[in-house]
Amino acid sequence: MTLRKTLLASLAILALAAAPALAGNGNGHGNGGSHGGGNGNGNSGASHGNSASAPGHNKGTDTSTEASDTSTDNTTTTSTSNANIHSKLGRLNSLQRNINAYMNSKSKKFAAVQAFVTQSAKAKVAQAAADAAAAQVATDQATLNDLNNQMTALKQANPPASQQQIDALQAQIDAATATLATDTTAAAQAQAAATAAAVGTDDASLTTALGTMSNKPVDAAVTAWAKDTLASKIDAEAATMTTP
Repeated sequence: MTLRKTLLASLAILALAAAPALAGNGNGHGNGGSHGGGNGNGNSGASHGNSASAPGHNKGTDTSTEASDTSTDNTTTTSTSNANIHSKLGRLNSLQRNINAYMNSKSKKFAAVQAFVTQSAKAKVAQAAADAAAAQVATDQATLNDLNNQMTALKQANPPASQQQIDALQAQIDAATATLATDTTAAAQAQAAATAAAVGTDDASLTTALGTMSNKPVDAAVTAWAKDTLASKIDAEAATMTTP
């Protein structure tokens, strides 16, 4: 009986000793679960970050692609435009040569364009003369205005100016008035000459001249090209007309 009580008491002591260890293992598993949950949240955040960055990356790619497409379109349009105009020129390509190459040509096909260039050069020289004449009139007028102002001041001077001073100034005013009248007439004549010289130098006249030379139809684009091409050549021709 005593031995049985002793064994029961020993078993009870062993059970009490084992209880704390079992409780510690339970806490360990609980912490493990907590860490597992933490890792789960981290992965979720990373996934969200990747998802957020993806649209930004796609947007940049789309913008770059759009800019590239626009640049390509502009280059293609310019190249196509240049190719189209040169395909329309035919014999008019000769206008790109040195002016002497076709101004001295004896070919009848060049005659109308030669006449247009010559007349345009004459018109340019005539208009330059008209502009210079108009500038001279403006100078004459300024001179006369100054003399008239001097006369006003002279008559209001105190002490009064002498009659001799007034007469001398009046003589200058009379001469300036006569010069203004002469130069005004000259300016009007110069402008009339420039206007007359400009006849036959407009775009319609150029189109007609190109039509006699070209072996292809002449449209507005061809006329614009020829006008731009001939501009420097007309300047060169005008320079020969004003060189002593």
